Amino acid sequence: MAPKISVIMAAHNSERHLRESVEGILDQTYADFEFIIVEDGSTDRTWNVLTEYADRDRRIVLAQNKENLGLTKSLNRGLDLAQGKYIARQDADDVSLPERLDMQVSFLERNVHIGLLGTAYYVVDSKGRRTGLHRHPETDTEIRWQMLFHNAFCHTSVMFCRDVLDTAALFYDEALDYSQDYELWIRMLRRTCAANFKTPLVEWRKSDGAISYVRREEQQRTASMISAKQVNRLFPLKSISFPETEKLREFYHSFPQRQDAQHLRLSRQLVEILRAFAGQQGLDQAILKQIITRWTDRVLSTLIVSRKWDAQTVGILLGLFRMNAFTVLLCLAGQAKRGLKSEVIVE
Repeated sequence: MAPKISVIMAAHNSERHLRESVEGILDQTYADFEFIIVEDGSTDRTWNVLTEYADRDRRIVLAQNKENLGLTKSLNRGLDLAQGKYIARQDADDVSLPERLDMQVSFLERNVHIGLLGTAYYVVDSKGRRTGLHRHPETDTEIRWQMLFHNAFCHTSVMFCRDVLDTAALFYDEALDYSQDYELWIRMLRRTCAANFKTPLVEWRKSDGAISYVRREEQQRTASMISAKQVNRLFPLKSISFPETEKLREFYHSFPQRQDAQHLRLSRQLVEILRAFAGQQGLDQAILKQIITRWTDRVLSTLIVSRKWDAQTVGILLGLFRMNAFTVLLCLAGQAKRGLKSEVIVE
């Protein structure tokens, strides 16, 4: 009989933290799973550690690449082997907390419209000390908005329904060495809904050897390419350039307090993206209203401080009013109440 969950891990030269990671899965309160581990051509003792655990626990299914194929191909090999109704990801240097699988599978069983589920996570250092807590957006609508610019999931925390993959023959894109999860989630979201737990259920290790640390520039460039493609799907007759996408991704986390001419052009594009996003079907209107209000407030706050009325600012304001005039007025009233004074020069 097939297990309910298939946990998939790829391990390459992972000896240092591998025991802690493997034991985090084996010690789960939910026991009906298979643990598929693809050893990817390691040169350290990774394979020896894995065989030691496999001899003691029959839930472990080992596969070994004769040479180092990389994370993407190794994960796809794991997906090929998976038998479970649900698939959970686990990285070889991260740790799942004891109730992770139990909580995730229970949620997915109760919410059958959700096919992709992540969690908040603790950030830990190389010695396993918790140094931070990170939460991603929780609702499907919030997730879809963030996914236009950034990955809304911690890869090592994700569980998803195998049916979502099988119905469309989905796999990680082997042309990508980095951000392969971001790209896969985007394609999955065309076929299912998503959520994130507010509760942290994994420990994500931030260490000098992690891909996100060593190859950050390449990883971010790949993510920007994925983001550009995603944003441009909203504009069949337009095109957002790669440099513009990189800057908009910066805007998402750090919106400028004052805007120069380039920033104004990007703000106008951001408003157009938000309008196009809001026009999609199936969004939670209450959550969408919150997103529109938050970004309208951010854009307006920079327009009314030391800006001239020119074609760009007029275009931005018209875009905001066309999207939701009442929200614009509420934001302006709120800013006036907070004492944000306008220094706009009209010419």
